[in-house]
Amino acid sequence: MAGAEIAHKPELTAGAVREIFQQRFGGVYAIEDLKGPMAIRRDFVVVKNPFVGVSVKLEQGSGTTKLVYTGLSPRLWARLLFSGLLSFFLWNGLTREIREFIESAPEFK
Repeated sequence: MAGAEIAHKPELTAGAVREIFQQRFGGVYAIEDLKGPMAIRRDFVVVKNPFVGVSVKLEQGSGTTKLVYTGLSPRLWARLLFSGLLSFFLWNGLTREIREFIESAPEFK
């Protein structure tokens, strides 16, 4: 699990973050809601394919705004088919792309 502190924006909502990601990645990747117990810990997931995705959550603290993200297999059957270790190597590229977007996007500065 990684996190990136962005400019403090207390008015920023998870829905707005999702829309920013949709504008940037919508033509390339699917932006989906998480289902099941993972939905409690994350706001949405950027899905590259059934094996590769990155979940994202907005965290608002007193004086801080942070985006927490982590790689995952977005489909249950893919999680069951592959062990976490193997999947970890598949997630690295998309996780890096998400991190670079968060660090460079003007909406988060």
